Amino acid sequence: MIEAPEYVPLGSVVSLKGNEKKLMVIGRALMVGDGDGREYYDYAFCLYPEGMLGDVIVYSNHENIEAVHSKGFQDEEDTQVLKRIREALIQADTPKAQLRPVSLW
Repeated sequence: MIEAPEYVPLGSVVSLKGNEKKLMVIGRALMVGDGDGREYYDYAFCLYPEGMLGDVIVYSNHENIEAVHSKGFQDEEDTQVLKRIREALIQADTPKAQLRPVSLW
């Protein structure tokens, strides 16, 4: 069973521990996989203020967020999506990814 964090909203701008580059949340609760299996990440980010540059996506977990600079929009629809995400994570058997150091610009 995977325990869901208190997700920050889509569109939030954050900094990750050990990096000064700001990132914007573009996805939550992502299963990422390759030939060696699948891993779970709390978030997918794009660079801020650049936005999507080609296929550059940064994956990370909630505990690695150092600062939230701006929170994205939240409403009842977002609350319902987060409820469904939490329910799905309870059923998931995918391990949470162990993060590797990454250098952002």
